[in-house]
Amino acid sequence: MSAGLYDDAELYDLVAPPDADMEAFYVNAAGGPSRRVLELACGSGRITVPLATSGASVTGVDLSETMLARARDLLATRGVSAKLVTLDMRSFQLDEKFDVIVLAANSLLHLHTHEEFADAFSAIRRHLAPGGVFAFDVFVPCATMLSRAPGDRHRLACFEHPRLGAVTVEETIDYDPTTQISAIDWYWSTPANGVFRHTPLTLRQIYPQELPLLLRLGGLELANRFGGFSGEPFSRHSRRQVCTAIAA
Repeated sequence: MSAGLYDDAELYDLVAPPDADMEAFYVNAAGGPSRRVLELACGSGRITVPLATSGASVTGVDLSETMLARARDLLATRGVSAKLVTLDMRSFQLDEKFDVIVLAANSLLHLHTHEEFADAFSAIRRHLAPGGVFAFDVFVPCATMLSRAPGDRHRLACFEHPRLGAVTVEETIDYDPTTQISAIDWYWSTPANGVFRHTPLTLRQIYPQELPLLLRLGGLELANRFGGFSGEPFSRHSRRQVCTAIAA
């Protein structure tokens, strides 16, 4: 069965579990109580809840109603609140400016073209209050991963599902260097039933030298880039670009 990655929030949360270092980075970037924070592509709330728990005034937005429903449940369970809105991060208008705008967990890679980056970054810049910060993270493109032969499956994750039992997720990647887009397919299986779910997704690869140029398309400037969520220096060995940007 072919399905979108965000159609089943329960499965998504199992394959993308909480990351304490990621949470701490974004909570620290948010700055604490009373700060106005906009979280783009907030999904099921794994960063939204820590932000709200920190005392920040949080608005979370996402295109997936399924993920937003999961986020509402999680917020209620944890006894915190955030405003949740359905919208597209590629172009949006809210009647508010924010001290911090967050785009976590590689969500920026869902943008593919220069036009989409320009639209999204311009909207982000318009919604930043004076002195505001845009915080985000993306993978560093991995040559070994992108050079895999199309169709070669690699194990991505294994986890225990409350109803399905042991679930394995395998991945294939078909990378187009002319567009810098990876066509990715995830195959979800159990020992008893084999493959029960197929999830296609396309992710844009953003190279380190390219990133500042893309930000400038929308009037933003790279302020800091770290090699991880603990603030380690960005180097040739880094697997992530953990960044903050400001209005240019």
